[in-house]
Amino acid sequence: MRTQRFDKAISDLDRLIQINPNNPYAHVNRGTAYQGSGNYGRAIDDFNQALGIAPRIPMVYFNRGISWKVLGNYERAIADQSEAIALFPDFANAHGELGVVYQLRRDFDASIASLTAAINLAPSEPIHLKNRGLTLFYQGDFRAAAIDLRRAFDLASDTYTLLFLYLARSKAGDDAVAELETRAAKLRNKTWPAAIVGLYLGRLTAEAALAAAMTPDEAAEAQFYLGEWHLMRNNRVAAESALRRAVQSLPPLFSEYTGAVVSLERFK
Repeated sequence: MRTQRFDKAISDLDRLIQINPNNPYAHVNRGTAYQGSGNYGRAIDDFNQALGIAPRIPMVYFNRGISWKVLGNYERAIADQSEAIALFPDFANAHGELGVVYQLRRDFDASIASLTAAINLAPSEPIHLKNRGLTLFYQGDFRAAAIDLRRAFDLASDTYTLLFLYLARSKAGDDAVAELETRAAKLRNKTWPAAIVGLYLGRLTAEAALAAAMTPDEAAEAQFYLGEWHLMRNNRVAAESALRRAVQSLPPLFSEYTGAVVSLERFK
């Protein structure tokens, strides 16, 4: 599992379950392996079996909630994360996942409340700070978003966090280029989306930044960042076109998808 050899893990866990079918943790682990391999339906089957044997394991509800989220069933995802929290109120990651699902449902106030609970329980965990910063960004509270995104970047130098920090500060009316340049120097990962950093710093053309995208998802992400780049230059026609392409191409789980949706709504 730790080396992401999920097929091998599933094979070993199949044998364990044959020997002891009433071991709930074998089903939990196999479900997690199926999640890792992208088979979320089979993962849910295993989590259901684990809960049938031992219905009070918070991690099972947490993991099943993630599968429901990826499959787009947000109501079941909320129910599972809420049950995980009821069983273990200090489960920071369950509060964080609940916040993400509320974010996907566009219930931003509930998202911030859940993510704040996660941050209070795990203040050094960058993902909760990043996700609250994203929710604040979607709400249009760009200064508050920048505070969270800056803290998240300081804990884990993530390029996507830096890009949203730059956008938040720019939308707040700040001169964000100097901070982007300083923080970009700390990035170790020079692969995608590093080209977007180059675009925002004026080191790459839009064409070169788009050409750096190597996968369909990266190309779709690029449309969001290109749309925001056009907005900063008051080119609303090009911005709207790029943002619409992002919405049409991106999976809803991507932060750029929601970012593009809310940016398009501000055109109205």
